[in-house]
Amino acid sequence: MVRGYAAWLDGEESRAKTLPEHLRPEGLDAVSEARKVQRQLAEGLEHLLSDEESLRCFRFMNKVTADQRVHTQVAEYRAKHPQVSIEEARATVLADKGAKAHSWRTFQLAFILMQLPLLTDPAAEKRSGNLAKAQLLFFPTGGGKTEAYLGLAAYTFAIRRRQGLVATPDGLLDGGAGVAVLMRYTLRLLTAQQFQRATALVCAAELARSAEPGTWGNEPFRIGLWVGTDVSPKRFEEAAGQLEKANNRSGYRLTVLQIQRCPWCGSKITAREVKAVKASRRVHVYCGDELAGCPFAEGGQVAEGLPVLTVDEEIYRLTPAFVIATVDKFARLAREGEAASLFGYVSRVCARHGYVHPDSRYCELTDNGRHPAKDGLPAAGLRPAGRLRPPDLIIQDELHLITGALGTTVGLFEVAIDVMAAWRDVQGRAVRPLLVASTATARNAADQVRALYGRDVTIFPPQVLDAGKTFFSKEEPVSERFPGRRYVGISTTGVRLTTAEIRLAEVLMAGAQLLLDRSGTAADPYMTLVGYFSATRELAGMARYMGDDIQTALAKRRPWSKLPRRTGTEYGALHTAELTSRVASADITTTLDQMAVPFDPAFDSASGKRKRHALREAGKRTPAREVNPYDVILATSMLQVGVDVTRLGLMLVVGQPKNTAEYIQASSRVGRVADRPGLVVTLGNWARPRDLAHFEQFRHYHETFYAQVEALSVTPFSVTSLERGLDGVLASAARVLDAVRPDGLSPEKGAGRIAAERDFVEALIDKLVARVLRASDEDAADRARQRLRNRLDQWEKRRTYLAGLHKSLVYERMLDEAHFGPLMISAENARSVADSKDAPPFVVANSMREVQPEINLLVSPIKENLIFMEPPGAPAWDFSPPKEDA
Repeated sequence: MVRGYAAWLDGEESRAKTLPEHLRPEGLDAVSEARKVQRQLAEGLEHLLSDEESLRCFRFMNKVTADQRVHTQVAEYRAKHPQVSIEEARATVLADKGAKAHSWRTFQLAFILMQLPLLTDPAAEKRSGNLAKAQLLFFPTGGGKTEAYLGLAAYTFAIRRRQGLVATPDGLLDGGAGVAVLMRYTLRLLTAQQFQRATALVCAAELARSAEPGTWGNEPFRIGLWVGTDVSPKRFEEAAGQLEKANNRSGYRLTVLQIQRCPWCGSKITAREVKAVKASRRVHVYCGDELAGCPFAEGGQVAEGLPVLTVDEEIYRLTPAFVIATVDKFARLAREGEAASLFGYVSRVCARHGYVHPDSRYCELTDNGRHPAKDGLPAAGLRPAGRLRPPDLIIQDELHLITGALGTTVGLFEVAIDVMAAWRDVQGRAVRPLLVASTATARNAADQVRALYGRDVTIFPPQVLDAGKTFFSKEEPVSERFPGRRYVGISTTGVRLTTAEIRLAEVLMAGAQLLLDRSGTAADPYMTLVGYFSATRELAGMARYMGDDIQTALAKRRPWSKLPRRTGTEYGALHTAELTSRVASADITTTLDQMAVPFDPAFDSASGKRKRHALREAGKRTPAREVNPYDVILATSMLQVGVDVTRLGLMLVVGQPKNTAEYIQASSRVGRVADRPGLVVTLGNWARPRDLAHFEQFRHYHETFYAQVEALSVTPFSVTSLERGLDGVLASAARVLDAVRPDGLSPEKGAGRIAAERDFVEALIDKLVARVLRASDEDAADRARQRLRNRLDQWEKRRTYLAGLHKSLVYERMLDEAHFGPLMISAENARSVADSKDAPPFVVANSMREVQPEINLLVSPIKENLIFMEPPGAPAWDFSPPKEDA
């Protein structure tokens, strides 16, 4: 592979020399950049062959990743055939696909080889020095990017465990525990879907570790889901309460359960398989295999069940090796002192509860300083803990979504994250995590990465002379073997958009029914219509039409139509689901699971329905299916990333999406495999000039898709961004970096120690400003320094003011307002106290999406419910028409 790439580049260089004179320099520059990638690839292979530990970890990675790939397919197979045993399903998968069931694609292996020296040597120049580069995997949607960086995650697990305790000028760092990999996403749907994939990898890693604890350590490999409060619980009590309600009331939303099926074997997981243990404050999730044939079932090989943590408190205490998070969750660092453990900053460890922060209220010891034996658990005590090694690998999937207002705020908080994850080796060299990003649609990626991460970028695979040919990949012409995806543009000039939506959906769904009647299971990809909308308001209208106009028209069939009748799978009604922000996360996970359920001609074709009707008429028993497939999936931008349901083949896009990247990503959810070609029907709104312009240039636009992708914009160091975000950056960094001392700035009540810790915070400000300078210029760094020093002065001034009132300063949580005052306030509450002398000086958003206060509008016919009261003497509203028009 390495020699072949070098030879291919020689050929490209020869071609570049024959280009016209005005193109030759560009062509030779592109070859020169690609040669840098080839050298990095050669260095990776040489490192692997010359370093025994690296080779051992590489073998671990291959074994774990192979098991993950096979068992992901086993889980999918058993979800459709639950009566088949795990061994039979594994044998079937291997027999059907052979080595392809667990093999690398060339680009995946090449990308992994390039990163191995950087993961083995934490202080490598290309990872941590002035030449540090983010590694961007730029590959089309559905190409296998996820598998590549999951392989890197497995290697990171292994190399940290083998390196163990690492010496630094500040003492030893323990690589045998702590968070090794941080994977970040922007959308909760993407996070939930990828969590299931990554959990299979961690399951494989944990089985490999438990087989060789002398090699890979005694600390279990676990994975944590660190997302918003609406998606997963924050505290054990919240999770235990949910579990109790779920067991007493069927259908209760259980957010602590983020996976519907066992990622290892595909068995169904319900509330019965979730156990809350009060003594250890653990929530165990077991596989639903009743015979314990799965190692993660209750009574199976792995005592604690599936290695998943979905409660924030558990993630802080047990520091899982792999953490999957939404980017905006990191805004909570200013409010959650316990989250410092994610970056290795810990001070004490309890043998029963894990790492304990001074704010932890649950680890209460008896008079002898120990927990008594309880519920089968031995007595346990607290002891000092050394610092853990910070994360070595940060993965940012779908980089193109880090843009606009969210990207700006993420870029600013990235300053704190970079400082918190940094350390120095025994020689004093700087160490930073390796940053890997991926996307299928990017423009000006170098500028975006520089602004976000303060690094240069290596794009892999590099494009040389032909955009569709990179040695590792090539663009195939459309053929029967590679059918691709067909786009059809429709504009209904003079017809209302809603009327066109109804008629078009009716025709597409009736046409799919005709295919099913004639061709059987081959029509399955087109039986589920995926509707994509740019706004929830438009989607809500379509949801209403699906349950009324479209359902009625399909069931009755228009008398002049050649298309057949169609009834829905939900007892005659159309079975419809939504993937939008207004749907609960637990319901989204269930929807994703059910989207893979195929249509069956025995149930859904016209002949199948006639046979079932005849059986019922004869009083005979008719077969039933456990889950009905969806007739319609209605989605907004949530669909565009992470939904990998290979059976989908038909999409209706209503209105041109806001940007080309979104359009490419969304429409790529259908037709993801060659034997299920995709059909995308785009219905433009003829009354919108932009939609009409796209329709008029439809063919050219789609033939030059990737060239049309718009450049992304992030401005994390603008004046407005610094004013709104630096409060949270300073508070987050101070609380995390000082968490190694129980009496530092990290505890909630530690905010009042600012006078004693001023030197520490001033040194921290210097680090933050240096990081800002790496990502911007001197002017931005000066603005940041002035703002941070102002914030430090305001912090100390607030402490002095409260001391005069005989109050103590806390960050935000006040147990007693008579004795405590807060340093911070959320953006939505700041306006209400803006004119108060007692207003907290730090305005810190609860998430990175809340960069300004919301305005609530209350509309009610009941006068008393309205906040606004008319002042005395105010003129009355008069809605009568003007006299001249009356």
